[in-house]
Amino acid sequence: MRGLVMAIGALVIAAGCGRVPGGSLPAGDYKLYEAATTGSSQHVAVIDSLSHSVELNLPLGTPSPDWTHFFTVSSNRLLDLDPRTGASLHSLQLPGYFRLPPATISGVPGGLSPDGRWLVLEAFDSKPSNVPSATHLLVVDTTYSKPLKRIDLGGYYQFDAISNDGQRIYLIEYLSSNEYHVRFYEVGIDRLNPAAVFDKSDGSATMAGLRLSGVPSPDGHWLYSMYIRQDKGPFIHALSLDNAIAFCIDLPGFGYASGNGDAEFHWSLALSRDGSHLYAANGALGIVAQLNTRGNAPTSVTRTGRVATDTPAVSILAQDVEAKELGANGAALSPDGRTLVMSGATGVVRVDTATLRAQGRQLANWRVWSLALSPDGNMLYAVNDAGMIAEMSMTGPHSATIFGGAPGRPMALIRVESVSGP
Repeated sequence: MRGLVMAIGALVIAAGCGRVPGGSLPAGDYKLYEAATTGSSQHVAVIDSLSHSVELNLPLGTPSPDWTHFFTVSSNRLLDLDPRTGASLHSLQLPGYFRLPPATISGVPGGLSPDGRWLVLEAFDSKPSNVPSATHLLVVDTTYSKPLKRIDLGGYYQFDAISNDGQRIYLIEYLSSNEYHVRFYEVGIDRLNPAAVFDKSDGSATMAGLRLSGVPSPDGHWLYSMYIRQDKGPFIHALSLDNAIAFCIDLPGFGYASGNGDAEFHWSLALSRDGSHLYAANGALGIVAQLNTRGNAPTSVTRTGRVATDTPAVSILAQDVEAKELGANGAALSPDGRTLVMSGATGVVRVDTATLRAQGRQLANWRVWSLALSPDGNMLYAVNDAGMIAEMSMTGPHSATIFGGAPGRPMALIRVESVSGP
């Protein structure tokens, strides 16, 4: 159930502005944090929703959950920046080259515990075959009250998650090109636990799959990850960050090697703010699945809805599943939990969560790369494969205001922030 492909994508943002005629500008001013790649630099751009101008460029990094810190690595130093101004809050020398681990198939970085207290960096020693022969981890206390902790492991492991108390690091141990184990490192006693984390639903320890993205529960006890497989249906992997247990919840589908092709790569997750409902959405296949969590790991899908699709999925990954060109946040849930928005084969679809039926469609000619909602739930933003941004009201008329985003290949719209507050 863990990713077979090491998705290390460069995320780049450069300046982009200029309005394309569309709907009228709504009230409210937001900052859009967008990521894209040109292959030559790595940045995150902060775009003002009213002026459409890039007001700040940040290096590629990962934000704290409350968006008061933005962590990036440069020249063997960990930089802790203010994401709103770019000012340096702290700098820490690292013992060699380390990087932020990727959190999505597109290469958006992660590494933080759900509460943001702990950050894990990784580095690898490679054999001539380019398969890592050793893995090195650094555990950083983001309050800087404790020294760096280094962990050295023989073999190839990739970071998956760290618990809020900083005592358990979950890792992917690669066994072959298509199999792996989930392992966990016990930080307090400096030991890689000899047992693999097993799936409580079937008792299996050996797993297979390609990870697209993941979301932690609000309380930090669980990590829900979206996986697809080559010849089988997709699934959600629910990993306990408190105990070495996991559940796999199967979803409808046939695998990305089936006739559905790239449509299987359109799965995204959206979690309600209180953590009680988790949605898995695939607009290209026209499927929405709801799982009730309520503080515990779900063991099955509660409801499934079918949303009609009019257009087959546009080929994104062609024949190379390692292309790393797919955004992994194609679903967004309104703060009140009543409306789920998901990217379709083309455009976006609004779904009533009470009925799991489509309420409306927009941007029919767009291949949507990424979606994000403003924190108040009033505005929806979509980025297409050409790097254009569409701004749409969630409460009033749904006409779109369209303007240029960051040039280059878009990767993700990481966040929308209100100028007046969180």
